[in-house]
Formats: sequence, C-alpha cells, structure tokens
Amino acid sequence: MKKLATIFMVFVVALSMGACSSNAPAPVTTSDGTDTTVLTPGTNADTAVDLKNKKLAFINAGPDDYYAAFGNAFTAVAKSYGMNVAELNSAYSAEKELANVQDMISAGVDAIAVISANTAGSSAAIAAANSAGVPIFYVGGKPELQAGSEIQGHVTDSFVMMGYMAGQWVSEKYPQAKCVTIPGQLGQRMAEGEVVGFAMALDEAGMTPLKVLASGEWQKEKTVPIMEALIDSGEKFDVVFAANDETAFGVIQVLKERDIPIKQYPDDGKDGIVVVSNNGKDSGWDAMKDGGLAISVPNPPSLSADLCVQQIVKYFSKEPYKKQIQITPSIILDAKNTDKGISWVLDTYMKQRANNVFEWNLSYYEESYDKNMVKYEKFDKAVDDYMAKH
Repeated sequence: MKKLATIFMVFVVALSMGACSSNAPAPVTTSDGTDTTVLTPGTNADTAVDLKNKKLAFINAGPDDYYAAFGNAFTAVAKSYGMNVAELNSAYSAEKELANVQDMISAGVDAIAVISANTAGSSAAIAAANSAGVPIFYVGGKPELQAGSEIQGHVTDSFVMMGYMAGQWVSEKYPQAKCVTIPGQLGQRMAEGEVVGFAMALDEAGMTPLKVLASGEWQKEKTVPIMEALIDSGEKFDVVFAANDETAFGVIQVLKERDIPIKQYPDDGKDGIVVVSNNGKDSGWDAMKDGGLAISVPNPPSLSADLCVQQIVKYFSKEPYKKQIQITPSIILDAKNTDKGISWVLDTYMKQRANNVFEWNLSYYEESYDKNMVKYEKFDKAVDDYMAKH
C-alpha cells in the first residue's frame, strides 16, 4: 500500500511540474499586471542559466501565516526563474518532515528546501537527501548536522539579533522595566534565539532578568490564555516581549479586554504596558499605527525564501555562494517608519522587489554576514548553551 502511495505521489508531482518552454526566466506578474520577473544579479534574459526543467520541493514547517508567506514567495521567485515547485507541510512534526523529504526524493525533484519542524529531527532528512544525492537547503532554524552529512545552503534571520535589538530598544526607552516574554514554538531554535538575544540586552543594561512564560507557539489563540494567567497571577510587569506579531495581537487583545492601558513610547504621555515583538508583518504595521504595538523587529519570510531560491540558482549555475548566511534587520519598525517595511504579502513583495525598494541581492546579505561574523558566532554559542540547559 505504501508503495502505491509513493507511486501516486510521483505521478501527482510529475503532473504539477510541467516544464517551462523558454530558457529565459518565465514572466511573472502580480494581480494588477506588474511584471515581476527576476534575474540572478549580473545576468540578463539572454545569458540566464537554463532552469526550465528544474523541479523543486518546498517542505514547510507548519500551518501558520508566517510559513505560508515563505511558501508563497519561494514558489513565485522560483517560478520567475522558470522552475516549478511542489510544496508539502510537516504540521510541526519531525516524523512528517522526514516522510515529506522521502516522498519528494521518490518524486525525483532536483532540489529540496526545508523549514525544519524541529531542529533535532532534521538530521534524518538531511541524511536521506545526501544518500539519494539530492541537494537540500534550509530556511529558518539551524538544522542538525551529523558527521559526514552536508547541506547545500542555509538562510536564516538572526533570531538572536532580532531579540537583542528589541531588548536594546526596551533598555534604552524603559531601563527600569520588568520584562516578560511569551516565546514561540520551542525546539526550533528560532524561539530560543529570540529569548537569548532579548535577555542578553537586558543583562548588558543591568536590568531585571527576563521572565520566560509558557510558549504561545507563534499563535494568537494560544497566547491569550497565557496572558490571562499572567494577569490573574497578580505579578507585576511593564513590558511584554511577544515572540512574533501574532503573539503580540493576543497580548494586546487580552490587555484591551481587561481594560489595562497600553503604552507605546516614553514621551506619549500615557501609562500602561508596553508590547514589543518580532516580525514586522503588514498587519503589525496597522497595530503600530493604531497605538497597540510599540515596535516590531522585522524578519520578512518573503525575503528569506527569495534568498534561498537565489542560493539554489547559484548551486545549479555552479557559481560561488556562501552556504550559510544570517540576516541582520536593517531597521526597527514603529508607527513612524512602516513605509520602510518589507511586505509579507506576495503581490506587494514582488512589486517592491521589482522596483528595488529594498536590498534583495544575495551578495548584499553575504557581505553583511561576513561583517558581523564575530557577533553571530557569539550569539550562536549563547543559543547552543541555552538549548543545552533547557
């Protein structure tokens, strides 16, 4: 029965990955007709590498709008190069992730990109791809590599840096604050990275240590009862560091329901709880403008997915590239600068990209990573130490 299922999967993927008819990147337009076709930096339509028969698999971590934005951008940018993508979802299960990778290997894809559902479970998927000779790339959390295994690329936001930047903002604006955090899905390393970075910034400023609450798993609905329990406990706190904007929305909802004032900035003339987060998603821009969310350190999944595709193009083109990069956010978003945010919404992102509204070339982020290498190494070690203790 399992064999029949695998054969059916291969058949379905083969149908979904029909070859493109041109050697140049395939035209891709947004809903209003804007041409967002992209090229590898330094190439043009006449010299671009022939990618028309390349079939990619994108293994997504779970059913979340953050991960959906990854998949949307990955597919669109890959399509703009003429490649085709089959996307599967692991529903936060390491076992399902491995099964998805194995299914895509059986389907004969040319490369696999993965957002790992659990860092500790990624080694089996990597071993399967290595054994089959299929290049495997990672986006997001750092995968676990066993001796003799290798990956062909890894793009991640520096979640430690994001937490650190949010913590620095709080320490500068509210140096006497008592801070709590509702972390994201633990075990993926991303959530732990945010906690470590924020705590480091508070420690450097000599502030009260960060208190870590239960995980909201990046979801508004699961955040609400955690926030309610915190308020019911009577514990005093001044700042909530939400793992992402969805978590922040849950925090803000509870504060409003309990008629607890919300404060954004030291000079806004208000008293209340300050809510800060990571993500910088489009709906977060509205929350900042509406006076609920103070800041959000951006990590647009659209950009990370884009850079992963560019790594894959470099791999197929046999061009040099850095196999690992971490992205440093260029700004902290607040109500006054949301126009500088990189959109998570596919049409908007592709328009911004086509108009060079932001830096999107892989080489730019490779250079930035090199410049911050020492800091990243320090951060990575801090997360390793934290995860070993928790």
